[in-house]
Amino acid sequence: MIPTATRLSYANGYIELGMLKEASEELDAIDPADRLKDSVLLLRSKLYLEAKNWEVMAAVSQQLAEQSPHSPHAWTNWAYALREMNRNEEAKKVALRGLVIHPQEPILWFNLACYCSLLGQFQDASDHLDSAIKLDKDFETESVDDPDLEGLWNWLKSQEESDA
Repeated sequence: MIPTATRLSYANGYIELGMLKEASEELDAIDPADRLKDSVLLLRSKLYLEAKNWEVMAAVSQQLAEQSPHSPHAWTNWAYALREMNRNEEAKKVALRGLVIHPQEPILWFNLACYCSLLGQFQDASDHLDSAIKLDKDFETESVDDPDLEGLWNWLKSQEESDA
């Protein structure tokens, strides 16, 4: 029997190569006793992200967040999958729950800014984006081209014009 760690390594390699069917087969071959381990669920989430299988990604990430709330990736992935299904209000709630546990996680703040922007909550989006940038300056550059923040940029521009 091939150890779980080895199968995870193989599956990750397949994902990196875009060989998603093979990655899935490796994950399916993992000992049933290990299938709900954090490392397995996290890699499954990565597989479903690459496959753009948002519904299953949300379910797997939710399972991981509930059993291991200390995993910031679980919260990020769960919220992101919900956003990809246009369930932005739910995505916002998940990100907020994750931030209670991980207040220093910049990607959660950034994604929360995106969800708020998509919901038309522009002041909140601006505040959350500021929080993300304070934690990681790279988000300043990344935010400029993110289509989820287009509403925020338009709102800020209109604010500047009305102040002029």
